[in-house]
Amino acid sequence: MPDRVLATARNVAMVLDQFRPRLEEAGLEVFFPADTSQVTLPEEALLRILPGCLAAVAMPDEYTARVIAAAAPTLKLIARSGVGYDSIDVEAAKRHSVWVTTTVGSNHDAVADYTFGLILALARRIVEINNETKAGVWKRFAGIELRGKTLGIVGTGRIGREVAARAVPFGLRVVAYDVYPNQEWAVQVGATYLPFEQLLAESDVITLHTPATPQTRHLIGEQTLARCKRGAYVVNTARGELIDEAALLAALDSGQFAGAGLDVYADEPPTEAQRPLITHPKVIATSHCAGAAVEAQRRAAEMALEEVLRVRQGDRPRFPVPELA
Repeated sequence: MPDRVLATARNVAMVLDQFRPRLEEAGLEVFFPADTSQVTLPEEALLRILPGCLAAVAMPDEYTARVIAAAAPTLKLIARSGVGYDSIDVEAAKRHSVWVTTTVGSNHDAVADYTFGLILALARRIVEINNETKAGVWKRFAGIELRGKTLGIVGTGRIGREVAARAVPFGLRVVAYDVYPNQEWAVQVGATYLPFEQLLAESDVITLHTPATPQTRHLIGEQTLARCKRGAYVVNTARGELIDEAALLAALDSGQFAGAGLDVYADEPPTEAQRPLITHPKVIATSHCAGAAVEAQRRAAEMALEEVLRVRQGDRPRFPVPELA
C-alpha cells in the first residue's frame, strides 16, 4: 500500500499528471482534502486527516505542535507551497524530526508584479474610477504621477529587489531598509539604504516585504505612522501582522495616509471587525492573491513535490527553512 501525501495546496493538481509516474514508483499517493470549502485547514481538520501521512504539501494551514505530535513519527516533511511558514510550529517539527521546506524563488516575480500593480492603482485611483464608471458616473479623477516620487522598500530580499527593478524605469527614487543591507544590489540599481524612520519620513509610497516575526509585528503602527510623510501610501503583500490595522484605519481617516493597498491581513479570511478597514474608500483590498500567478503556482507545486520525492528517498531537501538548515 502506498504512503500518503496530503496536498492542501490545490495547485498540486496542476502538475500531478506529470509527477504521477515518479510518485507511483516511489510508493507515494497524493490526496486532497474532501472538504473543498476551506482555503486553509485549521488545527482540528489536520488532526483528523494528517496522521498516517508521510508528507504534506501545505498552504498556511495550522501546523501546531499538537498537529505535528499527532502525525509523528510517520510524518517526515511539511512542504510549504509558498515562502511564508509562520503557520508552522518549526520548533515542534524539529523535535519530531520533521523537515519544513518552502518554495523560495517560485513567486517573486508574481508578487513583485502584483505589488507594483497596487502602487499604480493607488496612484492613479484606477479601482475608484472603475467602480464609478460602472455605476454610471462619468467623471475625471486626478491621481498622481510616479516619476520623481520616492518609493520606500522595507525588506530587500528577492521580492523587494524585483519591485525596485520595476520602479526604476518609472522614474521613482528608490530608498530601502533592511536589517542586512545588500549594498552591491543598491549600487547596481541606484537605491539608497536609509534608517527605518528616515525611510518613513521621505517615502511617498511604502511597500512591505519582510517576514512576520516578533520584531516586525506592527512595524507600521501608531508611532511609525506618525513619522510618515503626510499623504503617503502603503502597500502590503507580505504578512498582515506587519501592520497595526486599527492604527492604519485611523491614519486613513485623518488623512495622514492617502491610501493603502492590502493583500494580507492580521486575520484571514478577515473578520467582521476588520470590515471598516477593508471597505474604506481609500483602501484597495484583495484576497492574498499576490503570488497566485499561474506560472508561479505551477513552479511552487513542482518544487514542493520534488522535495517530497527527495525526502522519500532519504535525501536532504533542497530548501529547508533556515531554522532547520
